[in-house]
Amino acid sequence: MTGPELAAIRKTAGLSQAELAQRAGIGRHAVSYWENRPSVDLRAWAISRMAKVLELPKPPALGWRLRSTWERDLEAQVEAAFIARVIRLRARTEAAAAKRRVICEAKTRKGTPCRCKSEPGKRRCKFHGGKSTGAKTPEGRERIGMAQRQRWAKWRAERLNNYQA
Repeated sequence: MTGPELAAIRKTAGLSQAELAQRAGIGRHAVSYWENRPSVDLRAWAISRMAKVLELPKPPALGWRLRSTWERDLEAQVEAAFIARVIRLRARTEAAAAKRRVICEAKTRKGTPCRCKSEPGKRRCKFHGGKSTGAKTPEGRERIGMAQRQRWAKWRAERLNNYQA
């Protein structure tokens, strides 16, 4: 549709530009603008408002429009840049989370919350679940050894039962 065709339809309906603009809820200059265009885009907002007043047929449904090669290349570049930015942002937040040190807040022997900073990326300080150096005394070493032997004996018994079943 062209602008002069739109003007002819308006005149046939017996409306001036000002009357059409008032009924459509747009400015008179919008009516003048579209009537002077060599081609009218039926999907434009002002045209859709005028079409309701003039009772024009609905524009055909939009299909996929063929894009030129440079448009596809540009779209691919924009998408690749966006993905790269998201990956960088995710890596930055993961790195910050790995370095984050929070207050431990485990219970101390006095029963108060521990106020030490946690190990990087963990929730407990080095005293409450961070670095352990193991038992130091011979009694402590023997106690740990006994616990390990009991644990492995239990595991072997379960494995044997599962194998026989």
